[in-house]
Amino acid sequence: HIESMQAFLDEYMASTNPGLPVTSRQTMAEQYQAQTRSSAVMGNAVSVVIALVGVLNFINSMVTAIVSRRREFAVMQSVGMTKKQLCRMLVMEGLCYALITLASSLLLGSLAVGVGVRAMVAGGFTTFRFTLLPLLLCTPILLFAAALIPFLCFRNLEKHSIVERLRME
Repeated sequence: HIESMQAFLDEYMASTNPGLPVTSRQTMAEQYQAQTRSSAVMGNAVSVVIALVGVLNFINSMVTAIVSRRREFAVMQSVGMTKKQLCRMLVMEGLCYALITLASSLLLGSLAVGVGVRAMVAGGFTTFRFTLLPLLLCTPILLFAAALIPFLCFRNLEKHSIVERLRME
């Protein structure tokens, strides 16, 4: 009889006592949905920021690894490695890093969320849904960066001659 009681209360508040403070099941459901929406927006915003920090950290690590190995690459080229082989090696290294990152994120993230978060919300008033959508959305960005960054770093390295790079300390 929820609908009939809600109709009675609406009619009573409209005609007899408009100032009567009534908290109905419907208003509680509306408040809950508004609160759930705001929590979802905040959670998504935090997730986007964390994802951007992770991708930028990944890019920074790759650039640092390549720049710090300039002399090693010059030695490889001086003993016969071609530019194309070196570029391919760097891109493949980057893709391997990306695949390792994605696999560890999938494993550790699923474990942490599956065990940790489930334990926190168990027995509460909330529901829990686990999704891999954020990781799937970051995957093409990470793979693209893993291929592009080594290529761009290699092009930057090639601006200097092998002799100059061998003399660098």
